[in-house]
Amino acid sequence: MARTGITYEQVATAADALVGQGEKPSIQRIREHLGTGSPNTIHRHLKAWRATQAPAERRAARLPDELTAALAEELERQAAAARADAEAEALEAQHTADELAATGEQLEEQVEELSAQVEALESERDRVTGERDEARSALAEFRERVRELEAQRDDARQQLAEARNRVTTLEEQRDEERTARIDAQREAKQADEKRIEAERALAVAETRTEAAQQQAEERAKALQEERQARQQDAQGHRQALGEQRDEYRERLAAVEKQLQDAQKRAQAAEQARTKAEVRGEALAARLGALEGEKADRQRRGEEQPGLPFGESD
Repeated sequence: MARTGITYEQVATAADALVGQGEKPSIQRIREHLGTGSPNTIHRHLKAWRATQAPAERRAARLPDELTAALAEELERQAAAARADAEAEALEAQHTADELAATGEQLEEQVEELSAQVEALESERDRVTGERDEARSALAEFRERVRELEAQRDDARQQLAEARNRVTTLEEQRDEERTARIDAQREAKQADEKRIEAERALAVAETRTEAAQQQAEERAKALQEERQARQQDAQGHRQALGEQRDEYRERLAAVEKQLQDAQKRAQAAEQARTKAEVRGEALAARLGALEGEKADRQRRGEEQPGLPFGESD
């Protein structure tokens, strides 16, 4: 019977309890509070709970009209507070990604434990009489195929890490270009008498930014195509593994009745391994979704309309 997953109400109650204790709700803390729960499920409910929380209200300072300098300082402080909030949200997203990565390491440890169990079953099979040499040979070939697929999986993970590094480099370049554009706008406001020249410089900077953004989009598209190609290769590997498994079962069907118990235990271990791989793939998909959400959030931040004079991004 499948285990019933945790509900949104359980996660929301745990988050409220942590806030009441002066702690910040996170996936790991809520999981420790409940004593159970999938990290993916907790992350989905925690995200919904955060969406229902009202944002902290800031008090707008009211200063006399004649104190222009004081008003500018107050606006600068509010802009700094907004930047601090954005940085806090980015840190929270990074923390969530770190927790999901830690969960992925736990899943890899479970895969290693399952591999150890398979090796124990193989040791028991080796004690069978010499009449079952053909079955042992078939199982050895199957294990060799599994090791090859695991090596291919490790290569795919390495390539995924390299792709993430390339995405990080593109994000850093985009942030640098955004900073250059903000500096150009600030110089235009400070030097009104040179407004025409500053606007021309800003137009040039925006043109370069658009060209850089177009280049970044082309690179992201290339990375997406490369990722799709990797997924197709992985699907082909899984199909090949299924064909090998069918051939292995047909060959084991001819083995004597005394090997049936060992065969059932090996099949159970293989099913556990498959579930672990599925969970690992789900985790990788979730990490990709987080990166997409982060890119969307940054893109929406760049597309905000211009702020009134005296405010900054």
